Amino acid sequence: MKAFTAVTGLGGGSNNWTVAASRTATGRPILANDPHLDSRLPPHWYLIQARTPQWAIAGATFLGGPGVQAGHNGHAAWGVTAGMIDNTDLFREQIGPDGHSVRQGEGYVPCEVREEVIAIKGESSVTERVLITPRGPILSPALRGTSEALSLRAVWLDPHPLDGLLHLHRVRSFEEFHKAAEHWPAASWNMVYADQTGTIGWQMFGQAPKRRQGWGMIPAPGWEPDAGWEPDLVPAGDLPHAVNPPEGFVATANNQPLPDGVGPFLGVDWLDGYRAASIARELSARADWDVPRTLALQMNQRAVAWDDLRDAVLSAPAGNPDARQALEMLRGWDGCVAVDSPAATVYELFLSEMEGRTARAKAPRSFAYILGEPLGPITPYNFLCYRRTGHLARLLREQPAGWFSHLWPDEIADALAAVIRRLRTEQGGNPASWAFGRLRTLTLHHPLGRKRWLAPFFNLGPIPFGGDADTINQGAVLPLDPLAAVDNIASLRVVIDVGAWHNSRFSLPGGQSGNPLSPHYDDLFPLWQRGEGVPIAWTKQEIRQAAIQTQELMPG
Repeated sequence: MKAFTAVTGLGGGSNNWTVAASRTATGRPILANDPHLDSRLPPHWYLIQARTPQWAIAGATFLGGPGVQAGHNGHAAWGVTAGMIDNTDLFREQIGPDGHSVRQGEGYVPCEVREEVIAIKGESSVTERVLITPRGPILSPALRGTSEALSLRAVWLDPHPLDGLLHLHRVRSFEEFHKAAEHWPAASWNMVYADQTGTIGWQMFGQAPKRRQGWGMIPAPGWEPDAGWEPDLVPAGDLPHAVNPPEGFVATANNQPLPDGVGPFLGVDWLDGYRAASIARELSARADWDVPRTLALQMNQRAVAWDDLRDAVLSAPAGNPDARQALEMLRGWDGCVAVDSPAATVYELFLSEMEGRTARAKAPRSFAYILGEPLGPITPYNFLCYRRTGHLARLLREQPAGWFSHLWPDEIADALAAVIRRLRTEQGGNPASWAFGRLRTLTLHHPLGRKRWLAPFFNLGPIPFGGDADTINQGAVLPLDPLAAVDNIASLRVVIDVGAWHNSRFSLPGGQSGNPLSPHYDDLFPLWQRGEGVPIAWTKQEIRQAAIQTQELMPG
């Protein structure tokens, strides 16, 4: 399982936005996208251009998946972030004495028993008997300490057509884009849109259940009369969307799409809204956006979370010399989590220290899970850790009584002092040696590069790397280890000049080739580091001019 996740990767985030023509220097819409995934080689994405007599498409396709998730068709452009719809629930089940029925109300109902044969290389195959309850298949034979089992209900277990994304190459209007969202039962996405008519928009793709009761946060008793889901799902037309908003832009960053109580219930697993707020603030500040300025915005590493934390932190008592040094450094900090900033290191270590203290105070036995401790071999971390900054900011504002044995300001000062002591012990007493990028780096890992003797040949890096989970240019790590190597980055950067396709830019952390002997294994990496990119040739003339080699495949 560890080998599988090393290749496939897990987790992620993303930013995307689109800016109306009224806010650009060219009078054309601009669309930007940078999906966040683990740092791996080859990159998750492959840049393509495909052309037929009927249609053409250019952009980035996720390796192994259908369609182009971020790109354009010569009329319309689009980009993707994770939508975070909660489309999966667990239910508690009581299995009958016969072993193939489950409790329903006061009695037991028979279940389908499906035999799944698992072939094992070099050994005899194994047959698993899977019980299919009215909610879904049994996942575990029993919960520890009980006679119950867990069943799974998920929209992706049902047979539905998977074709919404596959229509985007023919989309010519937001109405057609909106229509494509009706058939996408896979992972939910926030898709932003812009076209040559000047229309911009946003549409959530995915399917959401209608729960008969509850919110699906904890396993509900499956035997209760109202357990489970309604037969029909939330209509695609009810999913969040917007077209030509008055602000002149739309942006998503895995944040809550609509306020509580507005629209259908879609879940609670949204990430902190700091990246979305930072993007919105920057986009609203000017009306002369162009491709270079948009590329620069994708590289922004300002921690707007510091605006929420600053007053409470800087109000802490400075009686301790170590706390005083931390406060002086943070007081003069510009809030940018830059590679050359010692104050950024103090900030990031303080976040981790204070998040750990607040978690331990209320969950002394399970605090590590709150901070990202793996739940199992296929879940190397959980999204709880990516909401710690927002939770901490609320606690520092409210400072609820009884959380610690002494007052919040004293706890904050003690945490700041602990950060300085750690830095002095581990890095020496000169703050110049505390620069963030010196202590926290990025390495792009190839699966074969996990063997030490192969690492120099296959891996790229380490390089200094700034940012955190809440900055636009993300560089996320778990709060458990704030100086660990970065493992959540922009896996792709796209900026599309809608209508002037040759101005658009694409970059990958690595290159198009998976062969380390190829010059295209890492040729895009320097551009990615600088926040630059390459065009994807669009017209036939541009393709002929850009071509270095051609391969012609003839049928028969």
